[in-house]
Amino acid sequence: MSSTAELQKGVIKEEKTEIVVKVKRFSKERGEWWQEYKLAVDRFTQITEVLRRIRSEQDPSLSYRAACHMAVCGSCAMKINGAPRLACKTLALDLVKRYNDNVITLEPMDRFPVVKDLITDMTEFYDKMYSVKPRLYPSPQVLEDKAQHRLRPEDQRLLWKYAQCIWCGLCVSSCPAVRIDEKFLGPAAHAKGFRFLADPRDTIQEERMKILLDSAWRCTYCYMCFEVCPREIEPVEAIKLTRTYTPPEGMSEVSRMGEKHTDAIKESITKSGKLMEAYVYGKAYGAGAIRDFVYFLASGRGKYLLVREKPVNNISEVKKLMGEAK
Repeated sequence: MSSTAELQKGVIKEEKTEIVVKVKRFSKERGEWWQEYKLAVDRFTQITEVLRRIRSEQDPSLSYRAACHMAVCGSCAMKINGAPRLACKTLALDLVKRYNDNVITLEPMDRFPVVKDLITDMTEFYDKMYSVKPRLYPSPQVLEDKAQHRLRPEDQRLLWKYAQCIWCGLCVSSCPAVRIDEKFLGPAAHAKGFRFLADPRDTIQEERMKILLDSAWRCTYCYMCFEVCPREIEPVEAIKLTRTYTPPEGMSEVSRMGEKHTDAIKESITKSGKLMEAYVYGKAYGAGAIRDFVYFLASGRGKYLLVREKPVNNISEVKKLMGEAK
């Protein structure tokens, strides 16, 4: 019998591999501890299926979130082998092959308070998401059915990507700026906020700018949000585009400082063809940089501040690219 015929009759069985799943558990009564489970999986077994089987076959006390099992709801976000991922989008044997190890670790997302086991408290995340007013505010004429708002194809192409956010929180869990700056709204909120800020049908653009602009300048551009997003949304790109709405006079001290930093980078590249970090830092922060310069000197790293950069060859070509020469 051919393999195709055998497959159609269900004779061929998928080979299974035994894996060890280490789950970082938590309860208010016991605190944190690691627990191991063993089970056999095939090449189609998702991590959500692994958790379901552990809960139904071995340990009904294990707690986790999962709903759609198809990367749409975002509820199964967690750390898998140390990286933020969706459990439903992750195949167990893919991890075994990638890391050459049959041990898989599961942990709750960073940054969020843990409620129980792999379940985190997303209250602050949702508060920031709702703070950007994540809905369209049409004109009164549209609401009264006296007019229509049409979206041009080019506008749709720009907005579509940012509308795909599933509120999983993975980008926020991996974002260093969120951890150190409580005024930063986070990558997901900015992706959702820009989706409406750039929508020509919306009527509260000024209000949205007041909500988003100060926060947009607090992003450190580490690109971790892009790295972990399961929908390839690129929240950091939304933040960059949001910054372009900053008026010439700026809207806050943070945005004005950000503009100075941007200008300093442009000057550095125009003059030398390089990013001269000491020059950029001093130019952007002025007298505020003195304390850090003193720290560098005291730590024995002052020599890096005194490096004299030589312009790259053909600097005139760089100036053409920067629009400084023809």
